[in-house]
Amino acid sequence: MHTPHCRLCQLTSAIALVSLFGASTPVVAQEETNTSPVELDTVEVTAESAGQFGYIEMEEAPSVGKLDVPINEQPFSLSVVDEEFIQDSGAQNIQEALLYTPGVNAGNYGFDTRIDSATVRGLNAGRYLDGLRQIYGSYNSVRSNVYALVSVEVLRGPSSMLYGQADLGGVINGVSKLPEEERRGEVWAQVGSHNRKQLAVDVTGSADEEGKFLYRLVALQRDSDTQVDHVEDDGYLLAPSFTWRPSDDTNMTLLINRQENTGQVSAQFLPQVGTLEPGSQGFIGSERFVGEPGWDRYDREKTETTLFFDHQLNNNWAFAATARYTDSSTETREHWVDIPSVPDANGEVSRTIFTADAATQILNLDARMEGEFALGATKHKLVVGVDRQDARWEQDNYFSGAGLGGTIDIYNPQYGNLQLGALDPQDRPDNEIEQIGLYVADHIELGPVVLSAGLRHDWAENRTLAISGPDIVSDQEATTGRLGLMYRFDNGVSPYVSYSEAFTMNLGTDGTAEANALDPTTGDQQEAGIKYLSPDQSLAISAAYFDITQQNRVSDGVTPGGVEQTGAVVDGWELQVNKRWQNFETQLAYTHMNATDDTTGERLSAVAEEQASWWNRLYVGDHWRLGAGVRYVGDNVGFGGSPVVPSSTLYDAMVGYTIDEWDFSLDVKNLTDDETISWCRYEGGDCGYGARRNVTANVRYQF
Repeated sequence: MHTPHCRLCQLTSAIALVSLFGASTPVVAQEETNTSPVELDTVEVTAESAGQFGYIEMEEAPSVGKLDVPINEQPFSLSVVDEEFIQDSGAQNIQEALLYTPGVNAGNYGFDTRIDSATVRGLNAGRYLDGLRQIYGSYNSVRSNVYALVSVEVLRGPSSMLYGQADLGGVINGVSKLPEEERRGEVWAQVGSHNRKQLAVDVTGSADEEGKFLYRLVALQRDSDTQVDHVEDDGYLLAPSFTWRPSDDTNMTLLINRQENTGQVSAQFLPQVGTLEPGSQGFIGSERFVGEPGWDRYDREKTETTLFFDHQLNNNWAFAATARYTDSSTETREHWVDIPSVPDANGEVSRTIFTADAATQILNLDARMEGEFALGATKHKLVVGVDRQDARWEQDNYFSGAGLGGTIDIYNPQYGNLQLGALDPQDRPDNEIEQIGLYVADHIELGPVVLSAGLRHDWAENRTLAISGPDIVSDQEATTGRLGLMYRFDNGVSPYVSYSEAFTMNLGTDGTAEANALDPTTGDQQEAGIKYLSPDQSLAISAAYFDITQQNRVSDGVTPGGVEQTGAVVDGWELQVNKRWQNFETQLAYTHMNATDDTTGERLSAVAEEQASWWNRLYVGDHWRLGAGVRYVGDNVGFGGSPVVPSSTLYDAMVGYTIDEWDFSLDVKNLTDDETISWCRYEGGDCGYGARRNVTANVRYQF
């Protein structure tokens, strides 16, 4: 087995072969250092290049990378899904916004009112908002409303050097809408499938003539049923923000995000017999609800307060900080079919009854110095920072009673068999994470050569607070890094290689009598790729080969007598092509990979190893626009390599009409209304349906 250093050497040597693609064009020396002031990521989040360049975002500097460097000049894999694409594709949440992004398997756990499920390169990806970690634990918060975001960024591959504890798949980062000086706004009304009714507003501008005080208000109210009977997805969003600019060099922005959603859990965890394969009475429909109307619920709320501070020290150095406090809670009452279970001849199945009340408090901070300077013949963009995360989450009123939830006819349910006498809820141990990290990253340019390097050291403690007896503590230190090398040919072709590392600590114990804390999951990635951006920015191509090795992965399956930690190996390649011809734009994405457990050699569960998507937009005349897309998701497997869940091909469409300040649009997801299975847990276990056809009609008044 090669050491990481040897692997990096192999990748570095490979750049010589890759660079032949652009060797026919002479290299042009770069200009001397530009002494213009540093532009901080946090004040660039509302940049609007989309109107000029469509969906092509290669010239954008995503905040997820913590460096003010465009995508096409970074030797790492990044994607940005902007507000324009989110609107055109009719995405109702972050999960749907990522359906056309290479390397991302969005909705891998099907239609879901709980979370934005997505894996990146076959592995879990961390969820972040404005560069700060957002998700801790499960069933304890509200998913971010995509209408409150200006974009969704994806950093593919390990990223602990930037974010400390981080899943090996990468980072999915939402970028919040913040105040802008230009006064503008919109009112948006939407109606659609499943009695969906939604009203939203987004207004921003300057509160004074000098532009020292800016404001923005994003608000939304939704009342909606879903494709699952008796499951609602109602909610509201209220996100006011205020910016104070006491001088030309200083910005302070306060963002408050208040969300509340009420409804039920859409994932019904239906048996394999009746979903993936027919049962005694055929198939169970995707509309089936196995709970008790009026009792089952999943109500959640959160309040997030975020402070952004940016100060320009001089022409070359700036200081930036982002801090956020989150307080969230949920109340869950739920039934699901006992697994494993097969409906009897009458369609009867037994149910699990479940209750839990969860709460989470999070305080996160990231502060950094950013600078641009020249050192000899080299130009540098340097960031030196410190971040801290403190989170605590708890579960009270917890009860999970297999077989104690009564029975139900899975094919023709008759509700009213509520077994509350079985409940005996208890408090569960609280969990805490404390982490502080120091990091430094330098983006170095020497003519056409780019070297991007970073190093980080973390001190982290994960603690499970026992109800009785001693707490379970995992106290770790870790040093992680990343290194990338790119050569920028004058014809726009930029081959690169990179190496990156990640670690994440695991809560809980190994399940043995000694109750040993689980070891951290660690891993590294090698990547080689090519990026291309045409001079007129009408064509953008990115392709990458990646190889990820993961150690101490918590096993997908259930190990008798304990929890097993194994490893995984994921390798494959990705491609994204964006092309614009005047009024027509097309985007193509393709991913192919092998994702296996390195002990058993079996495929990782719920991972589609092949995906392809193609989205197109055409402007017709001065008013009309048309959109159409196709998404192919290859087959996946359950734990242990079975059962095999078949592949699916789905179609989306959009038509829009704009006149003066008015915009009218109609968008359709899953045009042919295919009833697909997204996942199955294991052979004989439970399965989940994908999203059915969803049609929405929109009216926007923009001013």
